[in-house]
Amino acid sequence: MEHDELLELSDHNLAESCREISRWNANTDMVERNGMLFVAGADTYATINFAMRVGRRQTSADTVMAGAREFFAMRKRPFKIIISSHRDGDLLERCKRLELYHVSRSPGMVLDRPSELGALPEGVVLRHVTDEESAGDFARVAARSFVSLGQPEEVGLKVFGDPGALLVPYLHPVVAYFDREPVSCALSLLSHGIAGIYYVGTVEAARGRGLAEHCTRAAGEAAFKRGARCVVLQASHMGEPVYRRMGFREFTNYPWFIHPG
Repeated sequence: MEHDELLELSDHNLAESCREISRWNANTDMVERNGMLFVAGADTYATINFAMRVGRRQTSADTVMAGAREFFAMRKRPFKIIISSHRDGDLLERCKRLELYHVSRSPGMVLDRPSELGALPEGVVLRHVTDEESAGDFARVAARSFVSLGQPEEVGLKVFGDPGALLVPYLHPVVAYFDREPVSCALSLLSHGIAGIYYVGTVEAARGRGLAEHCTRAAGEAAFKRGARCVVLQASHMGEPVYRRMGFREFTNYPWFIHPG
């Protein structure tokens, strides 16, 4: 795959993930217009409220910022601005001039072929989400896993207001169980001929066993089996070294900022 094509498809998949999240709880609101995407999440917590450019239309940074401010001011909430460094240089500079809180540079990483799953640790079982019960397990693990990154568990649970929404053919959530307790998860989302990995996490008590890596490999393998040309993700600072070990390589980055609203 050519580099420019990879950049464009990765941007599309990331935008699709934001749209998909808006479908998991009825108390969300999404607007897409003039090359801009705004998602007001199920809670006022900043990290589940998104603003980003989408598509090929290069809407000006001033227009994006003004549109985002108007959309989220009406809903009285702060929001996250997601930036593609390879095309949003003007928006990046605007965020810096406004001295918005720069949360992460989030390396965009790609895996070109499946990586070997390997043997699971003793007592661990890996399951693909196929029913309401396992979907609920995924939601609980994801909510608990992100607490260490500053997102309250109750906010994560609101995101997954309808866990059954995960049971669609283009999503492939995976849960790892230890002693029958759900402790780790990852999800792949198929769109635009590729797949993106999202919601990789392990509850704090079960970390250090490589479980998130196993879940990521399994979610990625499911995507490749269903025809994904490659698998992409936006890495956290904790996940980046793990993904590099798995064979992912960095091809861009996706900085994000918090606007106080």
